[in-house]
Amino acid sequence: MARRRLLTREALAPHYDPPTEEREIARYFTLSREDLDLVGERRGASSRLGFALLLLYMRWPGRVLEAGERPPGAILAFVADQIDVPTTAFDDYARRDETRRAHLADLMQRLGYTAFDRNHFRAIVAFAMPVAQTAAQPLLLAGTVIDELRRRRVLLPPSAVIEAIVRHARQQAEQLTHAILTNGIEPEKLTALDALLTRRSDQGTTWLAWLRNAPQSPAPRSILRLLERLDHVRTLDLDPARATMIPSATFDRLADEAVRITPQHLGELAAMRRHATLATAAIRLEESLTDAALTMFDKLLGSMVRRAENRTRDKAIRTVREMQGHLRTLTNSCRVLIDAHAKGIDSLARIGPFDWERFGSAVAQAEVLVRPETIDRTAELIERHRTVKLFAGQFLRAFAFRGAGPVQGILDALAIIADLYHTGKRRLPDKVPLRFVSAGWRPFVIRDGVVDRAAYELCALSQLRDRLRAGDIWVAGSRQFRDFDSYLIPPATFAALREKGPLPLAIESGFDQHIGERRERLDRAIERVTVLARQGELPQVRLDENGLMISPLKAIENGGAIFDHGSGGIVLLRAA
Repeated sequence: MARRRLLTREALAPHYDPPTEEREIARYFTLSREDLDLVGERRGASSRLGFALLLLYMRWPGRVLEAGERPPGAILAFVADQIDVPTTAFDDYARRDETRRAHLADLMQRLGYTAFDRNHFRAIVAFAMPVAQTAAQPLLLAGTVIDELRRRRVLLPPSAVIEAIVRHARQQAEQLTHAILTNGIEPEKLTALDALLTRRSDQGTTWLAWLRNAPQSPAPRSILRLLERLDHVRTLDLDPARATMIPSATFDRLADEAVRITPQHLGELAAMRRHATLATAAIRLEESLTDAALTMFDKLLGSMVRRAENRTRDKAIRTVREMQGHLRTLTNSCRVLIDAHAKGIDSLARIGPFDWERFGSAVAQAEVLVRPETIDRTAELIERHRTVKLFAGQFLRAFAFRGAGPVQGILDALAIIADLYHTGKRRLPDKVPLRFVSAGWRPFVIRDGVVDRAAYELCALSQLRDRLRAGDIWVAGSRQFRDFDSYLIPPATFAALREKGPLPLAIESGFDQHIGERRERLDRAIERVTVLARQGELPQVRLDENGLMISPLKAIENGGAIFDHGSGGIVLLRAA
């Protein structure tokens, strides 16, 4: 079976073929004064034209003008015009291959160019191998290789050789990646990784396929199924730090490959590649399952809140409709009392015979209408606590929640709730964190001086959801809800960079140097403003014996103001 081509001559044509645009021709095929002197040493128009074209082809595209190859007409005319010879002179030169080879050897010696050989092949493969770890596209890697050959003044080999370089570099990069990912993994863990490709005893699918096909619909049962998969991945006990041992782009590419490849195909791979791919899949699955469980928790709690809102709204509307008669009785009675009071009449005497039983019933119904549970969704949400009980214990024990000082009360509350589910206790401890309980939740959480467990749990879980969204609480092992510090350079890496040399920053890393530089810029800016003020050229500003007058800012169209940073200060100039 023929090997699949990574690159073709047509794909590499932009690197091998000379330019055809006028601007590019002028850029790459213009002879310098030194070039003209060198070309002038040749005898005859054909030799000068052929020599000049050989010289220019060496520089760009960086290869030899082959025997029998005729440059494009535009290039031929452009070069011939510079040395004042007719383009037809090249026809004679093309028939003199011995002269062409002699000129080629002379130019290589004069300009320091070398022909591509085995030593160059090994050297350029070694150069391209680290690049191949991050450059997945063969054409992109080939472009990097060709640019490096030009920089080293090595004449480009045939396109098939470039393809071989790319193939070898990719293979070596892949082997190095696999070796790094599998280095130090104990044999029993490798066996556990291979077991992912075996079929589950109760199902026809493999363990890997089961892990990949996680439930999507937000429901308590779905969260439990996600946690079951997460527990299975965690039993592999692979250090997530292995992902940082290789470039992130390489890890992502390998993880995507692990998702695409079928378990049957994975089983046919070489041992090192198979183990590396499975290790990558396990690390990525632990991240993705963690994020999936947290996201599903967010969606499930959100759907519970929405259902509680809808139920509360519908119940309030239904209650108002049912109480129309009672409210009418109540308002009529109140109106009689108001009128009697306005006329100075004894209210009870004015009422006379009155259905006090009906009046009391109307008041009782009105009290129902103004109860918090009638108009507040929180009461309805607490009624759905049984849904939360199905997954809360396992969910809270599955993750390590972290956060700064302001959320410590929430974290302590979550730990207490998780312990209740773990131990089977039904009552909260006598003292629990309450500072995180908002004013809206407090009447439901604390009733008659006692903390209600259902309300307390839902309040804590609601706070967890909000804080996860805000980034105030993060989760170990999560990619979506990770600590902000994980985006920064690790302290050890930062210390190594400082020891190695100046930090790659756009400002001075030392405090004294930074303040000194800023002070110099400020002094220059003040000096410039002073000069402009003395000359009366400050825009929109007048400074004289009467004081400082600054014109109000106006909307400026077509350009606005220009801030000049180049002078060391920031000076407002008029737009042209």
